[in-house]
Amino acid sequence: MLFNLKKKLSRNCDKKSCRKKNSDFFVPPNPTSNTASGTCFDRLHQKEKQEFLDLISHTCDTLPPQGEAVLDLFICTEGHVTPEYLHDTLVKQGRNIPLATINEVLDLLCRYGIAQKVILNGTGPWYEHLHLGSRHDHLVCTKCGKVIEFEDDTLNNFIDKLAGEQQFLPLAHKLNIAGVCPECQQGGERILPLSMTSKGERVKIISFEGGATLKERLNSMGLSVGQVVEVLNNSGPFIVNARNTRIALGKGLAQKVMVSIV
Repeated sequence: MLFNLKKKLSRNCDKKSCRKKNSDFFVPPNPTSNTASGTCFDRLHQKEKQEFLDLISHTCDTLPPQGEAVLDLFICTEGHVTPEYLHDTLVKQGRNIPLATINEVLDLLCRYGIAQKVILNGTGPWYEHLHLGSRHDHLVCTKCGKVIEFEDDTLNNFIDKLAGEQQFLPLAHKLNIAGVCPECQQGGERILPLSMTSKGERVKIISFEGGATLKERLNSMGLSVGQVVEVLNNSGPFIVNARNTRIALGKGLAQKVMVSIV
């Protein structure tokens, strides 16, 4: 059954364009304000901030020192963000806030229903707004890492109908569709880290991002440039089928193996 996916929300995160210190690929999301301080004046976001502050005051939770700057930046930034992105953005604003503080604020936001943590195509965690009444899903490009949020009433109604037929009460759903975006379909061979591939894909190893020691290590594991492998699992350790042998790689090592989709 085909659905007309109405992309009411289309905030893209192209992780291929910028390498962060933790080897994640990321393009900054769209802020709702261009003010240097990160303070925004959108009513929805101001309402969410005030609701959060009211909630933690009633439960005796508190923001850590410098936590309000992190709160303001997250509240005013739509899209999928990492703690490292928030840290780097705050540094550019002249605020060197520890990563531990940023993670503490994000955990609070998730606990109080302002944000949610998501894993997309085996990468993350990413954090996004949890707007009340919003039911959106994700299209994830396995070649460039782009994430497109979409909301479709037909799809939501169909899921509710399926649950009803099974006498099941649906509370929430999250749909991530892995595929290839229009730009990547039109381009030639696209090279990406093994860590950004999807379960079931067959990929060709193009290069290893490291020195001779890394190459020797991967060769000793049974991986070599030019080899075609199948991705068996992309959550937790990366498991690939190389010449009918299962090989496990940690996330950091999988990010150093550059591949193209076969």
